[in-house]
Amino acid sequence: MTILFAVLFFFLFTSFWGFYISIKPPKIVSDITPKDLGLDYEEVSFITSDGVKLIGWWLPNKNLAAKTLVLLHGYPADKGDILPALSFLNKKYNLLLFDFRYLGRSEGRYSTAGAKETEDLQAAINFLKSRGVSEVGVWGFSMGGAVALMIAARVPEIKAIVSESSYASLDLMTLELYRIPILKYPLAYLTGFWTKIFLGIDIREISPKETVKNLKIPVLIIHSANDSVIPFKHALLLQDALKDNPRADFWFQENLTHGQLGGEYQKRIEDFFDKNL
Repeated sequence: MTILFAVLFFFLFTSFWGFYISIKPPKIVSDITPKDLGLDYEEVSFITSDGVKLIGWWLPNKNLAAKTLVLLHGYPADKGDILPALSFLNKKYNLLLFDFRYLGRSEGRYSTAGAKETEDLQAAINFLKSRGVSEVGVWGFSMGGAVALMIAARVPEIKAIVSESSYASLDLMTLELYRIPILKYPLAYLTGFWTKIFLGIDIREISPKETVKNLKIPVLIIHSANDSVIPFKHALLLQDALKDNPRADFWFQENLTHGQLGGEYQKRIEDFFDKNL
């Protein structure tokens, strides 16, 4: 009886702890700003439909006719984390970067790893519409890439997406939280249970691979076979889900880690948006 109680306690405590640290990860607030890179910018804010205030940067291009890109960071980082690698895009485009809810300098009581962050991207697009921007391209990394894929089918303002190192389904990512042979399955199930009980979110429904099946806009999926954070099988699931989209493209590499940039990275991204916006 004591052993049974100990086993039950292990599963309940470990899964709840996994749930808790997932929605409240340590905050990362970068010191860097666009000014440090010699770029003009305006600090902006906007409110989501569920009342969360998000903080962002608006980097205008000197060409008044320039197109606009929204750049989405990963979990649990912030907008400053992606700025240095993507600042080159400001040479041709207006850029909007913002911190997802709870992360960076934005408000919010917790992160949902993509589930409610779709509302954050919708709020960003509404903000741009208030400034006269009716069409955008979206670049997203990791969680940001998943958010872009999940919202695109219902947001006509999004005309092209680069999704880098995205997960294909949040319930599959829950297994990556534990990585304990055999035990990861009940622990992941219980983590999903806590998410449903406390947040009302069914992680099985947070699934880019399902939302992109009828997507017809240009999409570039980037991933590496050596990604140990979001395994390459997620990219293959997305590739299969996009098989009926003739405008979907894939750039798969072998030996890069999560977030590591490959050769010709800037050219690939620039060429994609130049062609499709």
